[in-house]
Amino acid sequence: MLLLGHTTLAQTHWEAIVTEGMLFKYLTPATTLNPSWITADFDDSNWRSAAGGFGYGDNDDRTSITATNSVYLRKKFTIPANVSIKQLSLDMDYDDAFVAYLNGVEIARSSNLPAGTPGVTANLTTDHEAKIYSGGTPDRFLVPTSHLVTGSNILAVQVINISNASSDMSARVFLTAEISGSNTFFSPMPEWYKLLVEYETSNLPIIHINTEGQNIVDEPKIMAKMQVINNANGINHFKDTVFEYDGDIGIEIRGNTAQMFPKKSYTIETRLSDGSNNNVELLGLPKENDWVLHGPYSDKSLMRNALAYHIGNGMGNWNPHNRFVEVTINNEYRGVYLLVEKIKIDKNRVDIATLKPEDIAGDQLTGGYIFSIDRQQEGSWNSPYIGRTGTYWTTFSYIDPKYDELNDTQRDYLRNYVTQFEDVLYGNNFKDPVSGYRAFIDVESFIDYLFITEISRDIDGYRVSVFFHKDKDSKDGKIKLSPFWDYNLCFGNANFYGGGTIEGWTADGIGRGDQGNEIPFWWERFSEDPYFQTTLKYRWNDLRAEVLSDNSVHHFIDSVHYLLRDAQMRNFEKFDILGNFVWPNVNVGQTYENEVGYLKNWMTERMKWLDAQFAQIVPSYPHTATDDILADLSVQVQPNPFTDRFEIRFNLQTPGDVRLVVTNILGKTVYTEAKSGLTGNQSFELDNQKLGNGNNVFIYTLWVNNVPVVNGKVIRK
Repeated sequence: MLLLGHTTLAQTHWEAIVTEGMLFKYLTPATTLNPSWITADFDDSNWRSAAGGFGYGDNDDRTSITATNSVYLRKKFTIPANVSIKQLSLDMDYDDAFVAYLNGVEIARSSNLPAGTPGVTANLTTDHEAKIYSGGTPDRFLVPTSHLVTGSNILAVQVINISNASSDMSARVFLTAEISGSNTFFSPMPEWYKLLVEYETSNLPIIHINTEGQNIVDEPKIMAKMQVINNANGINHFKDTVFEYDGDIGIEIRGNTAQMFPKKSYTIETRLSDGSNNNVELLGLPKENDWVLHGPYSDKSLMRNALAYHIGNGMGNWNPHNRFVEVTINNEYRGVYLLVEKIKIDKNRVDIATLKPEDIAGDQLTGGYIFSIDRQQEGSWNSPYIGRTGTYWTTFSYIDPKYDELNDTQRDYLRNYVTQFEDVLYGNNFKDPVSGYRAFIDVESFIDYLFITEISRDIDGYRVSVFFHKDKDSKDGKIKLSPFWDYNLCFGNANFYGGGTIEGWTADGIGRGDQGNEIPFWWERFSEDPYFQTTLKYRWNDLRAEVLSDNSVHHFIDSVHYLLRDAQMRNFEKFDILGNFVWPNVNVGQTYENEVGYLKNWMTERMKWLDAQFAQIVPSYPHTATDDILADLSVQVQPNPFTDRFEIRFNLQTPGDVRLVVTNILGKTVYTEAKSGLTGNQSFELDNQKLGNGNNVFIYTLWVNNVPVVNGKVIRK
C-alpha cells in the first residue's frame, strides 16, 4: 500500500529553465576564444546582449547577426535551493553544428562535429538544417542533473556554420527540467515540446559505439570501440558497466538510398586490437565477425526486415538471424536497430564448402560460391540474355568469395555454369525433368523466393539484392536462390512500382529495369512449365498452413510490437517522423500503433489476393505423388564422388514402380533401369561399365509411378 501510495502521489511537471526568447550574451569573434569562456567566472561584460535565437534573420531568428563562422552564446541562470530536478534535457535547433557546456563541462555536441575543442572554424562532416521553422522538433540530449549546482549556473553554447559563405545560420537553445512537486520556479514549456521518454533502462540489448573522434564513412571501415549490454534478467541499463562484448570493431556506413536518411545503417566487424578478425557470439547468435546494424527509418513499423527473415527461416532455409537492439554512438542515442548476420559462407550461415585457391579442377572446383543479381560491382558479368522487358541484360556479381579472391578458373566456372543453366532454360527442352533446367537449380528455393517477393511486393524483387549459393556437385551442387535480403521498402511501404498496392504481380509493376538492374527472363519461362506451376501451388498451400498462415504472421507482428513498446518511443523521439511523409511511404500513420496496424492489414489483404491467384493453377500431378514419396525415400548416394562404382539407396514405404534414368551433363541418357513392385529398402548399383567413358559428371533421376521424384549429381573421380 505504501509503495502504491507513493507512486500515485508523486507529482512532477516540466518547466523551461532556458528558452530562446531570454537574453543571452553573444559574440561572433574572428579568432578562437580563451578556453575559459565556458566557465561561470569568465568576464563577458564586453559581449553583446540580445534575445535568442540567433541567425541571419530568415523568420526563425529573433536576433540577426552578420555572416560568421561561429556564434558563441552564454546564459546564466539560478537554481533555487528548494527545487528538486529529476531530469534535465537540452534541445538544440541549429544550422549547422554545435557544442554545449554546462558549468564548464561538455554536455552535448552534434554528430557532424569531430571530437575536441573546436576553433572558430571547424571541418564539419555534413551540414544540418534547423527544424522548428518547418514544423519539426530540435535535437534532444539528456543532461546529467549532477552538472547543476545550487545557485548560479552557466550554459555556454558554440554554434558553427559550415562556411561563412553559407546562406543560413541558426542557434536556438532550450534547457528544460522535470521538477518534483507542483510549485513553479521557471518558465512555461515551448508549445512544440514533447515530454522526455525514459532513457534509463531497456528491455532490448544496448550497443554503445565510440569512434574516439573519428567520423564513420562509406568505406573504408574505421577502428572503433563497441560495448554490448545484454543482462540475463532482460533489464538493461544504459549506464551499465558489465558488458557481453567490450572490444574493438571496424565500422562503415552501408546501403544505397538509405544513406540519405539521418539514421544510418552500418556494417561492422568484431576485431582484435591489431585489426584482425575476432569471431564472437553476439546476443545469442553463433560466433562470427561480420555483422550488420540495420537502422529502419522510412520503415516506421521498424520490423519489415525482421518479418522477411522470419518468414524465410520458417520456410526451412537459412536466412539472416537477427536481434532488436538500441544503439548509441559517441554517447548520442541513435534509436532502434536490427543486429543482423551478414550473408557469407560459414557453418552457421550459408553452410556450403569453403573454396580454396587450389580448387581448380573436378568436384573441388564446383563449390562453394555465393553470387547475386545486383548493381554493378567489381568483376560483375552480364547474362547473354536480355531481361524480361527486352531492355537490359541481367547483371551477376561474385559475393563470397569476392571477385578478387577467386582465380580465373573459378570465376569462369561459376559464370559458365550460370550461363549453361540459362542456355538450357531458354532452349526447347527446358521442361525435360532430366536434361532441362531442373538439373541445375533447386526448384523449391526459387519458388520460396518468388513467394517472399510477391508477398512483400519487393520493388527491387528479382533484380537487386537477389542472392544465390552453390555447393560442390558431390553435395547436391544445384543453384539455390537464398538467402533473402533487404525488405525495409517492402510490405506496402513504397509509393512507386506499385509497391503499395494489394493486387498485381510484383514483376509487372517494376516495368523496365534500371540500367543493369533487369529482371531475368527465367520467371516467365518457369510459368510455362506445368511441373513448376504445380509445385508452386502445392508449396503455397503447405506454407499457408504454417509460417504463412494469417495467425503466424499476425503473431510475429504482434510480438515485435510488444517487444518494441518502450524502445519505439525513444526511437521516434529521436527521429520525429510519425505523422510525416518519409520517402517513399504509402501510409503515413500518426502513431506507432497506426503503422503496425497498417502492416498487419496490408499483409492480410495481400495474402488473400495471392490465394486467389494460386488457386487458379490446375495441377499436373497429385500432391502426394512427390511430396509424400520424397519424404519417405531417404535417398543416399554412396560413395560420391566415386572411382569404380556407386550405389543409389532409397526406402519405398508404399509399393510402387521405380525407374532410374542417368544422363551426362549435356542431357544425353547414358543408362536406364526399371524395377516393378518395390517396397522397403532398395538400391540401384552402377559401375563404369554401365556408364561408359568420356563423362565424369552424371545426373540421376528417380521416377516413382511415372512421376520424377528426385534427382541429383554424381561425380566420377
